[in-house]
Formats: sequence, structure tokens, C-alpha cells
Amino acid sequence: MREFHDAQGRHWQAAPLYASYGQMLLIFSRLDGGDILQKQMAADTLPQAEDELAQLADDALREWLKDAQPWDFAAKKF
Repeated sequence: MREFHDAQGRHWQAAPLYASYGQMLLIFSRLDGGDILQKQMAADTLPQAEDELAQLADDALREWLKDAQPWDFAAKKF
């Protein structure tokens, strides 16, 4: 799990999540608001996803945040 600030100074947390069908998602949750976003990761396992997240520079993490999609609470994920 990582915490960072976006370009507008908002505080975010990013954490990998094992989703259905072996997909790994990176979940972004805004700590000073209610936004939850998701982005698919290339990793196959949770340890790989955690390593990938740990190695990302903050600028790259902000770019991933720009590409993330809103979390669909109505969709069945698991």
C-alpha cells in the first residue's frame, strides 16, 4: 500500500487487489474525499503487484491515477 498526493494536492492511497479471473487491480482511494478508482495491473500474483507498486515512482503513480476508472459498485467483482 502506498500513500501519495496528486497534482492538485489531494491525498490518495493505492493498494493492489486480487480480482476475479486472476486479474490484479490497483485500487486508488482518496483519503480526503470519497473517490475510489481502479486500474488493471500486469502482475499475475499479489506479491508481484506489491513489488510493482513499491517500485513505481510517485510521478508514475500519478500517471496511473489519471488512467484509472471509477470503481463500479454495482458490478460483481468476485
